[in-house]
Amino acid sequence: MTKKLAAAIQRDNELEDAGMHGDDRKTCWSHQSWAVDCENDPFHTQPSVHHYPRPA
Repeated sequence: MTKKLAAAIQRDNELEDAGMHGDDRKTCWSHQSWAVDCENDPFHTQPSVHHYPRPA
């Protein structure tokens, strides 16, 4: 990870904590990369719901 990317991730984290919507991030928190580099990853386009509780 480059220093520029690390700084951008930190900045996005702080902005998101301050109320910025997660879709406005320039970086991907999950992949620790630039958002444009992983925006088509199935993790983002087809998220798994296996961890959600099933209704009783």
